[in-house]
Amino acid sequence: MLISRIDNRKLGVMCERVGVAFDVGQDPIRIFEREAGDGKSLHCRHMTAIASRVKNGSSLSDAILAQGNYFPDNFARLIEVGEKTGRLDRVLDRMATYYKDSAILADEFTSAILWPLIQLVLGLIVVSVLIYVPAVVAPNEAEVADLLGIGLIGGRGLAIFWAIVLAIATLLLGGFVLFRNGKLGFIGDRLTRTPVLGRALLTFDEATFIQSLALAIESGLDAWTAIGLSFNSSSSTVFKSKADSAQRAIRQGRELHSVLADTGLFSRDTIEAVQLGEESGRLAETLDKHGNVLRMRVKFAMATITQLASSIVWILISAILITVIFRVFFRYVSLANPESVERLLNRGESG
Repeated sequence: MLISRIDNRKLGVMCERVGVAFDVGQDPIRIFEREAGDGKSLHCRHMTAIASRVKNGSSLSDAILAQGNYFPDNFARLIEVGEKTGRLDRVLDRMATYYKDSAILADEFTSAILWPLIQLVLGLIVVSVLIYVPAVVAPNEAEVADLLGIGLIGGRGLAIFWAIVLAIATLLLGGFVLFRNGKLGFIGDRLTRTPVLGRALLTFDEATFIQSLALAIESGLDAWTAIGLSFNSSSSTVFKSKADSAQRAIRQGRELHSVLADTGLFSRDTIEAVQLGEESGRLAETLDKHGNVLRMRVKFAMATITQLASSIVWILISAILITVIFRVFFRYVSLANPESVERLLNRGESG
């Protein structure tokens, strides 16, 4: 399979089902053996492997990590939080909501970007018609047939044009597949440094961090362990890289909110929520409530990403159509009166 990672919707449903099983006290080996089913599909084989490793004494988080890229990076870390805090059922319930929401947001993104992509394809079809049809109408007039003035004429020109388009599409699809399978993570890390898109992307990791920290604090873990697990639960190296320095700062006696503020990764609202929780002695409860706010913010972040992607496609469509219009116009004028085009170009250069 090209995409070997479980999709968010399927993972959300699995978390919900497994979480209920853990909540009623079922044995983890039996739970994942049941998830394995007939063992024929890729998902079933991974479930069988998890059950086998747990049977041999491995922790659930280690068994999940051993599945390579099948699960998202932060999934095993959050499972580890659940194991260490004894609240695995609650972690799975939270993750069920998180991954289901992620799947819904992905569907909304696809729906929003679909129409611009259709228009892009229509624009490419227009270019194809302008390459092929003139050669059919005037097969013996190369200048007339090359209406766009790019040297692509008739069936051969059309084949070259679409070969270029398909090569670009293949590169983009290959990049998407690699990114979807957990590769090319450095691209996402660099995108977090861009002005608008960066803040939107960091919102996803901020929400995951707060969710992990709330569970860890609520379950009685010390602040040093909790903050390390929470940073490592993120899917981006930007967050993970702050784990060691944050733990050192906590050990030195610094307050949690000031440690988070020094990272430069968190919004002002999050810093204030953590500070309020520390001062009131109700940190876990405050973080839990702020997590609901961040879930809404994730939806707005996804809307921002969707709008940016749509804008890029619209700009590409506009560039193609404007280029085609001007090329056809100048080509038509040059064929009708070559001297007038030369004078027009000379006037532009002199101006």
